[in-house]
Parts: sequence; structure tokens; C-alpha cells
Amino acid sequence: MLSADEIMQLIQSLIWLLAGVGVKNVELANALEYSKPSVHNMLKSLAEMGIVSQKSFGLAHFTDDGREIAKKYRLCFELLQNKMNELIGDDSAAEIAICGILADMPYEKIEELYKANKKHFE
Repeated sequence: MLSADEIMQLIQSLIWLLAGVGVKNVELANALEYSKPSVHNMLKSLAEMGIVSQKSFGLAHFTDDGREIAKKYRLCFELLQNKMNELIGDDSAAEIAICGILADMPYEKIEELYKANKKHFE
């Protein structure tokens, strides 16, 4: 199970990783405003889970499994974000709350939400 921090980092890194171009640790650290060692550790954890692959000092890429997981989390994140925006307007604090919700949700529920709503996002 991913932690709230890992989910938030995963979602924020999607723009590079899903584009297929990969991302360097330093680019991701700058974008997330995290230290390079923190990003290195995050990517190492995600690699151990089979979500990303990265050769030494190379670009990080999603694995096939990682791409599928990220796609499901991204759709669920967007779904919850749209609902939150309807209720309270655009609020960046809501993003953190949504990541917490997703982190606490069993992955089976993420898959259920994805299957039930993917047609709205295609």
C-alpha cells in the first residue's frame, strides 16, 4: 500500500512519467521542491514496489504495472478533486486531503472506482 506522501509524489510526477520521456531525480526534486536525497529514496521505494524503473543516474520511468496503477490513482484523484471543487471551490489544501483519502483506501476500492468511472475520463 502506498503512503499519502508516495501517492502525492506519484500524482505530481505523472506529467513526466506518463509522457514516457522519463524524469531525472534532480528535475523531479526541483518540481516537487524536495531534496535530491528525498526524491532518490522515493524513487527507490517505488522501484522496490515495481512501480518505476531507474538505472543508476538515469531517467526514471513507470513500469507497465506502475503506469496502470498511476492511471487508476490519477483518475480517482481527478474524480475526487472535481467533487471537492463542486463543494468548496478550487482549493489546494483539498489536494492534500484527497491524497490522504486515496492513501487510506484499499487498492481494491481504487480499482472499483476506476472501473466504475473510467468511461467519464476517456
